[in-house]
Amino acid sequence: MFATAPPAVRFLLVEVPGPWGRVGPTDSRLDRYASGRLADVAERAGVRVLLVRRPGRHSQPPEDSPRAWALVDTRPGREATRWGRWRHEHELLEVDLAPSGARDAAPDAPGPSRLALVCTQGRHDLCCAVRGRPVALAVAARATGWDVWECSHVGGDRFAANLLVLPRGEMFGGLDPDTAVATLRRYDAGRLDLEHSRGRAGRPLVEQAALHHVAVATGEDGLGALHVVRARGEDPRWTVDVAVAGRRYRVRLEARWSEPAWLTCSVGRPERARRLELVALQDLGAR
Repeated sequence: MFATAPPAVRFLLVEVPGPWGRVGPTDSRLDRYASGRLADVAERAGVRVLLVRRPGRHSQPPEDSPRAWALVDTRPGREATRWGRWRHEHELLEVDLAPSGARDAAPDAPGPSRLALVCTQGRHDLCCAVRGRPVALAVAARATGWDVWECSHVGGDRFAANLLVLPRGEMFGGLDPDTAVATLRRYDAGRLDLEHSRGRAGRPLVEQAALHHVAVATGEDGLGALHVVRARGEDPRWTVDVAVAGRRYRVRLEARWSEPAWLTCSVGRPERARRLELVALQDLGAR
């Protein structure tokens, strides 16, 4: 499941309790006109909108009750979360989505900075709900220091249950309640769970794959321990140089199609998945 984290580098989280439709923001309990405009504005700003709700039973609160929004930047060195509150959909259109943001800017409303999001959008894919909801509940109960939310579709339904850690943007898949809690505890210790790692959101897939292969080969699972020095090539073949612990490694990758398989609970027939496979990994020595 490596090299499958989504391309978005910034996310707008919108608290919408109760059930969600299949499409997410434009197919939920939000006003259709306002949610459609929000989707357009966010797309132009390069922001991905995710609906969020607290784990557990999804009752619908009064329409004018205050709800949270959060604008999250996952760009390396600029990781930040800005919180606000909204009551009516038109207020969401007033959120400044510009990327100038600001690790230093004062937040619109106080809020936590360590977020754990678990995809549970069952109407998009039943696997996400069946596998995701127990994980969200377990993480909320057992993972200390994390603000836990269920979220709408993040991609990679076949890897449910999926966990997105913000604001860094690391993503993990194939989790159950126990492995999800263990993954976050390992993360708290400054280490990645390579077995369940899908990569970091916003990073090019080729770089995600190269970093993963070098991490596995060297056993280096420290957060931020590996760095891409250079990436070159074009579809379907690439070469990526990766630095770690004073050494440099050269990774050669090739995009290939898998054999047909049942990729998600919702597909009607077996489908192929595109994968970045390791062709060669060379130790170039000390850099």
